[in-house]
Amino acid sequence: MFTTERSKAMLEESRRYLAGGVGSHVRAGVQPYPIFMDHGQGSHVFDVDGNEYIDYLLAYGPLILGHCPRAVVEAVGDQLERGTAFGTPHAVEIELSKLICSQMPAVELVRYNSTGSEAVQSVLRLARAYTGKNKIVKFEGHYHGCLDNVYISHLPEAQSMIGLENAPWAVLGSPGQSPSVLQDVIVLPWNNLDIVDKTVRQCKHEIAAILTEPVMSNCGVIPPNPGYLEGLRQIATDNDVLLIFDEVITAFRIDLHGAQGYYGVTPDLCTMAKAMGGGYPISAFGGKQEIMQLLADRKVVHDGTYNSNGLVCAAALATLSELSRDNGAVYARMRALGTKLMNGLAEIAARNGVPLRIQGFGTFFGTVFIDRPITNFRQSFFQDKGRYPIFRRELFSRGVQIFASDKGLWYLSAAHTDADIDHTLEIVEEVMPKLSI
Repeated sequence: MFTTERSKAMLEESRRYLAGGVGSHVRAGVQPYPIFMDHGQGSHVFDVDGNEYIDYLLAYGPLILGHCPRAVVEAVGDQLERGTAFGTPHAVEIELSKLICSQMPAVELVRYNSTGSEAVQSVLRLARAYTGKNKIVKFEGHYHGCLDNVYISHLPEAQSMIGLENAPWAVLGSPGQSPSVLQDVIVLPWNNLDIVDKTVRQCKHEIAAILTEPVMSNCGVIPPNPGYLEGLRQIATDNDVLLIFDEVITAFRIDLHGAQGYYGVTPDLCTMAKAMGGGYPISAFGGKQEIMQLLADRKVVHDGTYNSNGLVCAAALATLSELSRDNGAVYARMRALGTKLMNGLAEIAARNGVPLRIQGFGTFFGTVFIDRPITNFRQSFFQDKGRYPIFRRELFSRGVQIFASDKGLWYLSAAHTDADIDHTLEIVEEVMPKLSI
């Protein structure tokens, strides 16, 4: 009998000391209540009540090798014996930097932070310093961290809040944000080159950079239209504006060379995090040498006590070394398993008359209850949000963990197996008829 009573009791205890009983906003939204995990191994996690789950959440994406991969555990253990942080350069930092520069096309020089949010702030500061301009173009539905100057028009709750598609309103994401941050942000719709071109040409003397997720990954998974990234690249070049890819999710997830390698479009600057650390808190940013030289020459400030400390660098080096084996052969296997899962989900949904749209890539994809393609944030308003909580709850109660929110993301890891996929699809066969309304 599936029960999570111990989790429920632990949440009540936690709420007495920890705000909301959880460590971040997104965890608080899990219904009926957050489940406390005890440990993970490979592609599975185990909660405090002893329940086992096939894990497609993967800590919101970082665990690309699965839980407790031997290479990372050993590398971190060795580094623990040598020291966790020194406040000085160290050898592992060099080896990691060599590897990143060899794999990410845009990265001629690299620097490190602890979180993706910090990396975004670092590239924005660099862009403004390099261009001498202040404004940033960002897109509706794109997430670049929850800091005030970028947590804008991420997921407004209602269509009435966002204005017209060809002239979106910039919408603050949280109480406590200063409205003053809106003056340096221009919000545009995703996948519409005409509006981007017109806006950038009109405002090019004010715009430092176009900031974009190369694949929308925080509003389901919404790939760029054919030619869209190439168009952004050309618009940025023609108007002396920098192009920044926020690859916090896509770097080393969609491909060994990131979305920039997958699509063959090279930005001026990019961010990396999540998958590169294999579950450890490290992020990176990099780009053209002439831009990054502002850091090397100490003209632009970039500080952080925990930046590129030995422990997280050891974890990232081990993770990326594993991913790089045989020129990234593991990605073909992950894509094959993910494609098998995507196709299976689509076939089961169609057979049950359930409108389920599956978009993305074998290594990660999104499931949205809608009967049409989604190419931008506004189209997500038309999904049937009532079905997803039922889908997620029924899967979870049978031992499959996916995103709690209706972003509907599924992440694959190198640890997932054919048996995992087969068992997941067997469970989906049981669950899907409950959604046939």
